Amino acid sequence: MEALDLRADQLASAVGARPLLLLALLLAGTVGVLLGLVAVARLSERHARALWARAARAYSAAAEHPVTQRLSIRFPAVARVLRELSAAEYLVIHLALGLVLTLAALVFVALAEAVSGGASIVQVDLALARALHASSSSAGVTALRAFTYLGSGWALTVLAIVVAAVLLKRRQRVLAVGWLIALAGSGLLNRALKALFARPRPLFDEPLAVAMGWSFPSGHSMGTFVTFGMLSYLAILFLRTLRARVAFVAFALGWTVAMGFSRIYLGVHYLSDVLAGFAAGGVWLAVCVSGIEVARRRPSRIDGRPPAG
Repeated sequence: MEALDLRADQLASAVGARPLLLLALLLAGTVGVLLGLVAVARLSERHARALWARAARAYSAAAEHPVTQRLSIRFPAVARVLRELSAAEYLVIHLALGLVLTLAALVFVALAEAVSGGASIVQVDLALARALHASSSSAGVTALRAFTYLGSGWALTVLAIVVAAVLLKRRQRVLAVGWLIALAGSGLLNRALKALFARPRPLFDEPLAVAMGWSFPSGHSMGTFVTFGMLSYLAILFLRTLRARVAFVAFALGWTVAMGFSRIYLGVHYLSDVLAGFAAGGVWLAVCVSGIEVARRRPSRIDGRPPAG
């Protein structure tokens, strides 16, 4: 175990000594995974349709079961929501979002326990932070200081107002409200988590940047993940072609990864802070999108028009 920890420290020091290469690998890996998932989905589309039809029939049979009928009488509000969703919609949206939420929550809990317990991830954090700090350049610091400001609370607030105004102009009130709740809730949740774990930020004799507050999880990373996750959700609803949707999601992923990298490079967060920010953002994003999808299928109470997308 000690040898494994030592190799992890050495690897972190090695990649931290080449920050541009590290960023390029992160971006290429993230976009590559996205394109791979799209390719696999397209290749397996025929089999997925057959599986989907079986799952839809199973859902319909379960909905007509006497036990389900009795539960529907006992819990009419839940039954009403489920009736407004088709079987395919329920399976695609809510099971997928439930899987994302579960995985993200497990990752966050694992990171929190590792950081709190002083596991090997802490040594990796320190090794990577020191290597990036030692290999930093004035040009890189200047560029990433400007870039990281785009993930600040002020910048995301301006973006939230602009997007909400556009959605309201298009009479998409449910989406506008859901968008604002997602971004505002992300900020509040991040503050609560920071106060709960109270992890000090990295310390250097000559810091490249200074940030206030606690370190775990990264607010920039979590806020950017939720913001660009919601933008990707809106893009999937409103963009017409698969190519345009994939291109936007790839851009959103690249932007989010770069934002997390900027926080580590500037020495205001550890690697585990950024990963935890992404994980916590994934949990909150899944909850928000699931809630919006339920609300969009009750248009008569808010919009009085069919849902978009």
